[in-house]
Amino acid sequence: MEDFHNAIRAAELEDLKSTWLSFTWTNMRSGTATISKKLDRAMGGDSYAHSHNPGILDHSPISIQLMQHPQSSGRPFKFMNLWVDHADFLSIVTREWGKVYDGAPLKVIHMRLKALKGRFRSLYARPDTMVEDLRQRLKMVQTDLDDKPKKGHLKKVG
Repeated sequence: MEDFHNAIRAAELEDLKSTWLSFTWTNMRSGTATISKKLDRAMGGDSYAHSHNPGILDHSPISIQLMQHPQSSGRPFKFMNLWVDHADFLSIVTREWGKVYDGAPLKVIHMRLKALKGRFRSLYARPDTMVEDLRQRLKMVQTDLDDKPKKGHLKKVG
């Protein structure tokens, strides 16, 4: 342990100050049997101190990811104002929001929004795909007018 402390001193490293967790490990016992220690720490030297604001950190300086969390394959819920104009909007919201789900309040909200997302998707396609579809339709009409001019249609050349 003395070699470790000598290496820290030689590298001129210091513990980064933190106001959040005083201890990073506990034996999970209560009362007088509790043992808490600071096993984990973050250290920095002069270059760290000069490149970051001085003072005390307001967060835990160490974060280790022990498990790989799966990436979400879906898109997050994004409210589109155009849904409000649809005749079925209120009935869909009332029906989906009235369903009963088990779980913590935030989980229940998540499940309700997920259900609404599916219902709203059936009302309208995504606006960007709607625009692309309209562009394709316009292109077809313009091509038809160009290929087969009909009597009564004016072609504007500009």
